[in-house]
Amino acid sequence: MINFKKYQVVTVFVFLFFLLTPSLLLAQDSNEVPFDKLKTPTELQDIIDNFDRLKYDFMSFKKKEKTQELVIEFQYQGKEDVDGVQADKILIDSSTMKSSETSQMEIWLDEGEIVKMIQNEQEIPPTAAESMKDKIIPTILFPFYYFEELYVEEIASKGKVTRTQEMIGEKEVDIIKIESDDLEEYGFKSGTVKLADFEEFMMMVSFAYIISEEVLKESETNNDENYFEVKEIELR
Repeated sequence: MINFKKYQVVTVFVFLFFLLTPSLLLAQDSNEVPFDKLKTPTELQDIIDNFDRLKYDFMSFKKKEKTQELVIEFQYQGKEDVDGVQADKILIDSSTMKSSETSQMEIWLDEGEIVKMIQNEQEIPPTAAESMKDKIIPTILFPFYYFEELYVEEIASKGKVTRTQEMIGEKEVDIIKIESDDLEEYGFKSGTVKLADFEEFMMMVSFAYIISEEVLKESETNNDENYFEVKEIELR
């Protein structure tokens, strides 16, 4: 069973922090979904290694009314010299429905270690930045951390799996769509997951789920529906 309380707390922290045109559908047996190709970016290095740009939107609803929204955009900006080290630079913009302003972080990494960080034009000392990493990264990559705990293969085995093509920004991608309304044992009334197949690897680009009444009674929030979607993507 997914630890909903843990992720509800993370979601609250996120919002307090600095922060289709489908073609012909083809039936697809879940056993043919190439789950061995699945990659989930849960570290900034994963973003650097695979994407020039990645933008996503995460929303929560209560009785169909939107209660929270977070938009995150990552942009890889190449390598820069930081005290003699050629470090990868990544720009992270974030905004919420409760703020009209965009928060911005610039992070320079050397082999996964933060060597420089600027948050809203204020430089953070490297030692402090590195110590913040365990809190910052799970926060801004929250949907991917959450996805890692979903029983996607099990859901696919009992749900409907179809293949289509959809636009993500200006890029048309192959999509494997997994949907089911028989997910009570996983804490959901229903759920849909979309996986983009980029040939070299496969990645989750969308999920939508309605939480079961039983889980809602035990959770710290009344949000009963959550939605995540990758809005823009540029591969390296």
